[in-house]
Amino acid sequence: MNSQNQAQEPDPTQPGVSKDVNIGEKPALRHRQDSQGPQRVSVVDISPPDDQNTMASELQGESETQNTPKTKNRRLRRMKFPTERRSLWRSKQAPQGLKLKTSRILYTTDEQVRDALFEFLVFIVFLGLTSLITLTVRSPYMFYFNDTTKKLFVTRSLVVAPSLTNCFENILIVSDWWDYLIYNFLITLHGDMTELDEDEDEKVTSVSGSDPIENLRARRFMHENLLLGPPRLRQIRVQKQSCYMSWYFDTCYDDYSQGAEERTETHKGSPYRTMGEVEATPFWTLLAYYSSGGYTVDLTYDKDINLQKINDLKNINWLDRSSRLCMVEFNLFNENTDIFQSVKLMAEIPASGVVIPQARLQTVKQYSFFTDPDPKMTVLYLVWYIMIVYYTILEINEIRLSGLKMHFKSFLNILEGFLLTICYLALVYNVWHTIEVKSITSKAQKKEVYQSIDVLCFSNIIYVNMMAVLAFLVWIKLFKFISLNKTLVEWTTTLGRCSKDLAGFSLMFGIVFVIYARLGLLLFGSNHPDFYSLVISMLTMIRMILGDFRYNLIQESDRVIGPIYFITYILLVFFILLNIFLAIIMESYSSVKSGTDIHGTQLASFVYRKLTGAVYWIYCRICKTQSKLFWAQLARVKPFRAKTARPSATAKKADLDVTTVEFEEPVRRRNMTAAETVYFNAIPRDVKNKKMFRVNQRITLLEEVLEKLVTNIDDMTKSLERVYGESTF
Repeated sequence: MNSQNQAQEPDPTQPGVSKDVNIGEKPALRHRQDSQGPQRVSVVDISPPDDQNTMASELQGESETQNTPKTKNRRLRRMKFPTERRSLWRSKQAPQGLKLKTSRILYTTDEQVRDALFEFLVFIVFLGLTSLITLTVRSPYMFYFNDTTKKLFVTRSLVVAPSLTNCFENILIVSDWWDYLIYNFLITLHGDMTELDEDEDEKVTSVSGSDPIENLRARRFMHENLLLGPPRLRQIRVQKQSCYMSWYFDTCYDDYSQGAEERTETHKGSPYRTMGEVEATPFWTLLAYYSSGGYTVDLTYDKDINLQKINDLKNINWLDRSSRLCMVEFNLFNENTDIFQSVKLMAEIPASGVVIPQARLQTVKQYSFFTDPDPKMTVLYLVWYIMIVYYTILEINEIRLSGLKMHFKSFLNILEGFLLTICYLALVYNVWHTIEVKSITSKAQKKEVYQSIDVLCFSNIIYVNMMAVLAFLVWIKLFKFISLNKTLVEWTTTLGRCSKDLAGFSLMFGIVFVIYARLGLLLFGSNHPDFYSLVISMLTMIRMILGDFRYNLIQESDRVIGPIYFITYILLVFFILLNIFLAIIMESYSSVKSGTDIHGTQLASFVYRKLTGAVYWIYCRICKTQSKLFWAQLARVKPFRAKTARPSATAKKADLDVTTVEFEEPVRRRNMTAAETVYFNAIPRDVKNKKMFRVNQRITLLEEVLEKLVTNIDDMTKSLERVYGESTF
């Protein structure tokens, strides 16, 4: 029984044995199979070693110590036998011909090359579709839309009085914020808002009657944009607290935090509304993270009414010492480009009493995968999700074969699972996006209030980030196919070998990096804009490595310690640590380059054979007629060309005769052999197959020439033996 099993085992020394194991074919192992039904193979490792000498020695040692218990235990440890596993998937026998997925594509046999090329071509199609689809989440009009709006409301200065201008970027105190709203914001917003033309107004009135959308369409911004509801003012405040040292102030107000926020019912006539009620989302500013609604004041489409409301808020001191953030927000929709835009102009008021102006502009496309008006993009989306379903089925089959735990031990398997998850999340988002856009447009048609699209913008940011990560990871997956080139394999092998050394180097570099970042924060944080926080200091350290730094500000902060800080950092990081980093990589690359563990692949020979076969097939199928004509003309060519001689009387007579021979009688040479004489004789008239007759003559002449050649070679060999001796040969 053992001899039969040994005969069935694959020999790893044979070149035909592949490293990929066919799970459908159970290998014959040296143990009895249990009769409890089909079992699933978890891991089968019968791959041959790379070194042929080591392989031969292991096979010889196994043959000598085959029956010892130690050898059997060692073989049991090397080869994990089929075992029943109670996991998420039930144990089933793998279908015939289905193979486990490897972490790297192999090109050692023709079967592996064929499978790898097929998988590579399918993946290239998926890569192209993914690249095209991920590019559709952004439109070039988004940048121009945001840039134009920013120039209008943020960077443009309006003249308030002679030699006095007002601009959003120049706001420093609270009174400047009120002046901006009165003399800049309202003029920019309402000065460009145009009513419908008389003809269009009559058409709208006759068609829609008293539909509220009529008033909304009458407010167009920059002639091509539609306001989704009037603007809105929103304020976030903190609670009043007692001061530790009340020299001048009886009460103090802390920086904003969620615990210190004020949530009273009203503030000077403005109601407090939660984040869910105002349909807002959390957001970051330069100083804090705000996750609240606040006190709101709704404006209107009328400029005079809005001006009166803002003046009233200014007169009653709506912004006081408790205010930490005030913003004016409105939304636009451009039907030509199908883009929504959310505009938030914020004035953040820290505890120091100044105002930090900030602008936040976001754009969202109206259409999703399901509502795109372009039919070509619809076809691309459909084909893309068909390929996603295809990869999902493959992934499920692989999990069923290898088990959930064993499957996700590979990095590439984790990567593919993550990619599929992102694709299905993108599908869920597009379904929600379609429903949300319809809800927003329906509300805008029925109500003349502020229409918030913050949730849509926040979700779109997450969706765009997911698609960006998806495009990046799909391109990263190309490293699975890098074994087709020896140089690429050397590169990945170099990174794998020096990973431990790079980990130790990263620890040392991180310590030095954090030390200098904290030192710069403490030394120059109050004067230098690149060191005012720890995160900004660490980013400044990275910029200094790349040569982007402002040395004059460092020197102005401290004329003694500043130059010392800069010189020591450059010497330690740029001249020492970076060179150590390069030395680690170069040492590993040199060892990989000089090693013999990286062998060539069969990909080039396989592709060459297939290409030559394809060319031959094309030649045989397409050029068959031309080849026949070519060989027919070649057969009529004379075997030996001779000088043209005067035609004899017999030849002249033959030309006049209708029954002439096919070939002209060539001029004969002197001292010809018997075979040459027969060859140059004219073809008799009684021969039916004249071509076959001429071929036989040529074969006879060729045999005689070969005999002469063999005789001459024998004579030359004997003469050389006499000259140099028989030992040489």
